[in-house]
Amino acid sequence: MADDKFYSLLAVLHEINRRELRNKIALFPENLHYYVTVATSIIGAENAKRISETPAGVIENSEEFVSKLLEITGFEDGDSFREVLGICLIETLKDELKFCCLNCRLFNTCLDIGGLPVGELFFRRVQGEETAELRDDISRKVETALQNTPYVIGDEAHRLCKDFIHQYHPSNVGEIFGRYTEIAMTFQEQYGLEYKKFLQAIVSVNMAFFEKCNEKVKHQ
Repeated sequence: MADDKFYSLLAVLHEINRRELRNKIALFPENLHYYVTVATSIIGAENAKRISETPAGVIENSEEFVSKLLEITGFEDGDSFREVLGICLIETLKDELKFCCLNCRLFNTCLDIGGLPVGELFFRRVQGEETAELRDDISRKVETALQNTPYVIGDEAHRLCKDFIHQYHPSNVGEIFGRYTEIAMTFQEQYGLEYKKFLQAIVSVNMAFFEKCNEKVKHQ
């Protein structure tokens, strides 16, 4: 299959996104878990629109999914949803800046994405073949592949792996902060997000990123 590598990578990212969603859900009490699912879906769609590599079809599907999700969602407690949305937005920014295998420029190489036998299986699932056997087979293969990237979730790869190179550099990290600031402004207009509170949170995220960059330099 011509897009085998592409669908192999999608399978891996799907599994990692599932783990990150579980981590975000764990930050909130059970009565807010549904809001977390809605918030992360909205954030994902907004990010997709602002990343040039995202295929047009993915953007369209994301927007359609969010639109339908909002149609059936009754925000009886708007204040709670705004709080969840703001926290999830910051946590998503943190995930993109984490010093982990996923954010390393060598991620695909270490993962051996070209030799990962899961692309065809995930393509079948994308096309609508949704069986427990297929899902389990994909999960097993992805789990095996992730053994080659042992620091895919943590935030200490710059200390634990001598080859770690973050996808962002202090010279271009401003682009990602600009993207999330733009999303926050959109959320302020659409959902009443506290924009100033978001900007305050960004400051600490920015400082943490530069501190870790300096740590990486010291360990070289």
